[in-house]
Amino acid sequence: MTTTIGDATILLPTRIVRDAVISVRARISHPMLTGLSNDAEGKRIPAHFIDAVTVTYGGEEVARFEWTSGMAKDPYVEFPLRATREGPLTITWKDNKGGNFRQTANVTFTP
Repeated sequence: MTTTIGDATILLPTRIVRDAVISVRARISHPMLTGLSNDAEGKRIPAHFIDAVTVTYGGEEVARFEWTSGMAKDPYVEFPLRATREGPLTITWKDNKGGNFRQTANVTFTP
């Protein structure tokens, strides 16, 4: 399976009840280059990394993360969220080269 920069996945629990604290997990495909490595010819590889992550839930910002070039390739994040309403959970990743990547998952309650 081939992945491209920006391929992202958000994982939510299969069962969600109102007001439960759930674990949100997300991963994005990204090289996260520090700018400190060289290619085969010895030329410096420019830095290319995600530096801002924003999470919205039902249109309201609920989390913000600032990352550096020190994050691993294909970074993964996990955080708790109180499921107070059904609605979209959107994560937006921005990188230092102007890349904007977005993924949305719907929080829906289990009957």
